Amino acid sequence: MKDQRSIVDELLDECDRHTNQYTGKEMSFAIDALELSRVLQYDIGMYESHFRIARSLMANCNNEESIKHLDICYSIANKHKDKVRIARTANSFGIAYYNLGVISKSLDYLLEALEISKSKDYPDIECRVYNNICSILTELGDHETAMEYLFSLLSKCENSDSEIFPKCIIYRNLGHTLHLMNRVDEAETFANKAMQESIMNKNVQMLCESYYIMGEIRASQKNLSEAKEYYLRALALANETNNSYYLVQIRMKLSKLYCENNSYDAAFQTILSAYNFAMKLDYPVLKRNVSLSMADICQITNNKEMLIEALTAYKDTTRVLEEETLRRQQVFTKTQLILFNLKKDNERLRNEIERDPLTGCLSSRTFPDRISQTISTCGDKGSLIFLDVDNLKTINDSYGHDAGDELLKTFSNDLINVFPQEAVKIRISGDEFIVFVPKAGKKETVKILDKLIDTLAKPRMIGPAMMPVLVSAGIALYPDHSTDIVSLKKMADAAMYSAKQAGRGGYRVYNAF
Repeated sequence: MKDQRSIVDELLDECDRHTNQYTGKEMSFAIDALELSRVLQYDIGMYESHFRIARSLMANCNNEESIKHLDICYSIANKHKDKVRIARTANSFGIAYYNLGVISKSLDYLLEALEISKSKDYPDIECRVYNNICSILTELGDHETAMEYLFSLLSKCENSDSEIFPKCIIYRNLGHTLHLMNRVDEAETFANKAMQESIMNKNVQMLCESYYIMGEIRASQKNLSEAKEYYLRALALANETNNSYYLVQIRMKLSKLYCENNSYDAAFQTILSAYNFAMKLDYPVLKRNVSLSMADICQITNNKEMLIEALTAYKDTTRVLEEETLRRQQVFTKTQLILFNLKKDNERLRNEIERDPLTGCLSSRTFPDRISQTISTCGDKGSLIFLDVDNLKTINDSYGHDAGDELLKTFSNDLINVFPQEAVKIRISGDEFIVFVPKAGKKETVKILDKLIDTLAKPRMIGPAMMPVLVSAGIALYPDHSTDIVSLKKMADAAMYSAKQAGRGGYRVYNAF
């Protein structure tokens, strides 16, 4: 039995070797290890085999299939109360759901992995989790918090006696985040560090991504020839490592660059290659992005047939993303409260992610889960109000976006103060907010809304001028109008639009007729 298990371990080692050499043969070794582990009823062998299969599937953007294997890993690790493997699996779940665009579920798994790795002192896993959380923070636009964690992570690695996490990955992420913050010189410094570290450690994947970031930097500087050179270097390495994501992403960037050089045939052929490849992948966000890029280039080249196909793909993928996100959030909300009892620092991190930094209201990512939670704890009655700040566009156009931000801050301050503490206040988009007031009927809601409008009517300094805040609102009642939160939002939105049409600064209650 022992000798047979050693064969499993050898197969897993061979799998890892082929993974590091990008031969594309790693999956067959993992499958062989899994089959033998099943015969031997060797749980750890099954865990490690499924984990490597999941890793390979994820690398090829087959995230749904990857999650199936991670589910088995999670079950085995919990059966043996193996905290290291539970944390590893939770971290990988976080990556897979992030790739699928299910951000809330991704964060829940990453925070679970973070709690275990910190409490049990697994510094290597802790570093990987923090790095993944930083990637999400960067995508969500919270660059300052991402930078804070990345520099903390870099310090932890530099002060460690052993290598607990590759510094080239941190340098790469610092370069990427700084570029998004338009701190170009600093971004280039860290991108160069990432390249040097990647070359020194023979990390081909990070070298590919570092070249890509340098291409982004040169493109932003309008140095198109150097940008093209870096993109092509990155593309060659993406081919070498079979990195599906970057094979699509780099071609998208190259097609845009060709358009800027008026090389429309090259642009179309490049984006067509990216589009056809992306459509074979289980990566909805990437499919949506490449469809939009394809549509943009088809408009420029007047390719109407392909334009229709690309726009249809964009619409379909967007709908799938929205439906999948909603479905997973609704299912997961029922269990997440009993699954995790996170420490204070993890709760602070969650709060930073779920809060809109400008207004202090909850972000749109919390809809509809927070309202569903409120209904389950505060009773089965309430009102949903859809609010639109009428004069934000005028302020932005007249006095600039800083003045517009002041308007949103003073509006949200009054909103938070006027509505009861238990009301759920969410910023949906730029000038749109929703508030769910538990236990409130029409009479109570109208009373609160009248008070808000009166409060907002008082002039305050916005930019260089004294002015009131004008708002239009619509009301829909739970459960009178609907018991579905998404439908309720649409009803309140329709009522708000009716109020706006009748003259700004008022509100309407939803009426189906």
